[in-house]
Amino acid sequence: MGQKVNATIFRSGLKNSDWSFKYTNQNSEESSIFLYKNIEIQNYINKIFKHYDIFVTNCKIEHTTSTVKILIFICKLNFAKNKLETNKHVLSNIITKILTLSTNLYLKNKITIIKTQDLSEKFQIKINKNSNYLYVYKKQIRSFKKFLKDPMQKNIIKILFIVISEKNSAKLLADIISLYLTRNKKKHNYLLFLIKKVTTNLISTNFSSIKGIKIIITGRFNGAPRAKSKNLTIGIIPLQSLNAKIDYYNSTAFTQNGTFGVKVWICEK
Repeated sequence: MGQKVNATIFRSGLKNSDWSFKYTNQNSEESSIFLYKNIEIQNYINKIFKHYDIFVTNCKIEHTTSTVKILIFICKLNFAKNKLETNKHVLSNIITKILTLSTNLYLKNKITIIKTQDLSEKFQIKINKNSNYLYVYKKQIRSFKKFLKDPMQKNIIKILFIVISEKNSAKLLADIISLYLTRNKKKHNYLLFLIKKVTTNLISTNFSSIKGIKIIITGRFNGAPRAKSKNLTIGIIPLQSLNAKIDYYNSTAFTQNGTFGVKVWICEK
C-alpha cells in the first residue's frame, strides 16, 4: 500500500503535517475555490521558474482579506556562468515583471507579496556557521572530486547536498532526475550509481536531516525496446507507518525514448 498511495496526502490529516496553503473560508464552497486557485498559482510559478532553469522546491501561499503572501523556495542551477549581480537582476525581473503582475490579474482586487529563499545560499550559511559541518562538507567534496568535472554531475551532487540537509525536498530531487533523463539519451544506470554513492556517504553526516530515500524510475532505460522499473532504496523508509514524516513527489520526464516516471520518497528525522 505504501507505494500506491500519495504519502503526503495520506498524512495530511495528522497534527504534525505541514500545510502549504493558509486561508479563512466563510463557507464550504470557498474552500474548494481557494484550493483550485492555489494549485493553479503553484503550477504557473513552476513553469515560469523552470524556463529559467530554476527549480521550485516548495511554495507556501497565505490568503488574507486584502493581500496574498507567497513564499517560494528555489534552487538555481545553470546561472554559474553569470555574475551574482546578474542572477539577482534576473530573479527580481521574474518576480516583479512576471509573477506579481500575473497573480494580481488572476486574483483581482488583492495585493500580491512574493518572496523567495534560495536553498543553496541557505545551505552555505548553515555550513559556514558550524566548524564541524564545514570540515565534513570539505571532506565529502574531496571524495567526490572526480565527479565534479561534468557540469550535470556537479549540479546533481549540489542538489543531493541540499536534499540531505533540507526538509520537503522530494520535489527537488525528482525534478533533477527528470532533467537528467531528458538531456541524456544514455548513461541512465550511471545516474542511479551516482545518486546511491553520494547519498550513502551523506546520509550519515552530522548535517543530515533525513533517515532514508527511496526512488523508483520506470521507462525505457538507455533506449531499450521495453520499459523497465528500477528501485533504489537507501536508509530507512517506513511507508506504512503514519508516525514517520514522509515527503513524496512524482515527476514525469519526456524524452525521445518515451516518458519516464520518477517517484521519490524521503523519510525525515
